Amino acid sequence: MAPPDEQPGQAPSRAKGPPAGRVTDGTPTTARARELVSVLAASSGAGPRTDSERIAGAPGHDAHDAHATGLAAFAASDTGEDAAHILRDVVGRAPLPSLSGLCFEIMGLAWFLGVTLGLTILSMLFDDLSLVSQAVGPLFTIPNLAEDVEVLAIAIPIVLIALRIAAGLGTIASDGVGQGSGANAWRAWKLGKRDTVAALGIAVQICGMMTTATLVLLTPLVFFASVVGKDTLGLFGVVLSGLALAFMLVYGAALGALQELSMASLVRHHRGVGSAILHGWRLMRARPRSSQRMAAAEFASRILVVGVAIGMGRAAGWAWGVAMLVLFGALVGGLRCHAWSMAYPRIGGLARVAD
Repeated sequence: MAPPDEQPGQAPSRAKGPPAGRVTDGTPTTARARELVSVLAASSGAGPRTDSERIAGAPGHDAHDAHATGLAAFAASDTGEDAAHILRDVVGRAPLPSLSGLCFEIMGLAWFLGVTLGLTILSMLFDDLSLVSQAVGPLFTIPNLAEDVEVLAIAIPIVLIALRIAAGLGTIASDGVGQGSGANAWRAWKLGKRDTVAALGIAVQICGMMTTATLVLLTPLVFFASVVGKDTLGLFGVVLSGLALAFMLVYGAALGALQELSMASLVRHHRGVGSAILHGWRLMRARPRSSQRMAAAEFASRILVVGVAIGMGRAAGWAWGVAMLVLFGALVGGLRCHAWSMAYPRIGGLARVAD
């Protein structure tokens, strides 16, 4: 006997699919959608919503969930639109100059300190500061630790304070909080307590990597200058020092990007130093073009800040130069923090934690 919905003499109808509102594994479509939105929100740095937030509606979180969906979709693209989109968002939400932004800018100088430390070690090994200066060119500044002990005694505590505030500012940015009044230095100081030691470890490792690279690149050059004589190098020495400078700047820019990605991973997952750096390295390898653009922007921001400060110092005196350095550093530091907090989920973020 034919089924009720089939007429005699007609071919049997096709098997009916699953009921509307369900997928083949029995999970309701709405539940699947909610699960997808929660995963996308997590990949952008937003934590799960609490029960009280769900009951209250939390319209701000709903908007953030929708924005997280756009971020995750945009992360699949690896074109020049990435940098342009990030730049538009960053400029549109540009923070005011702040102490927390200045601390974030100080934290990013680990690779530069590595260059300085490497040059200092070279001058101690060859026991001739002028030899190292002539071999590597006038663009490198070699400090004299015997004369700068007081500066170091003041700088080390400042760097430790800056690391804690920078870690807290990264936490604020990763939570999707605006860079305005919510990103004050006191709040960043309190939030950065948990990750201060790990942030210091990341900075020390980046500094050590840059120190090693400086020694590897410049030791043969300085040794060659000591053998043939520093006065006989001439144009050949200028070319060699220029190549060494180019390699060091490119490597320093890459290490700067690695440090920022490692910090973004640290403040979101509170992982160890090695795990955070390894995660940042995997992100850079997975999205090389995006990482190269962000590293170039990172390096350009340093050149902008230092260039404006040097220009103002030469035009109006060193006091104005220092003032412009602090002002631009406070502004650019906040911009960089916001830019990296946006770039982190777009180039992979949480999607590559388990890789």
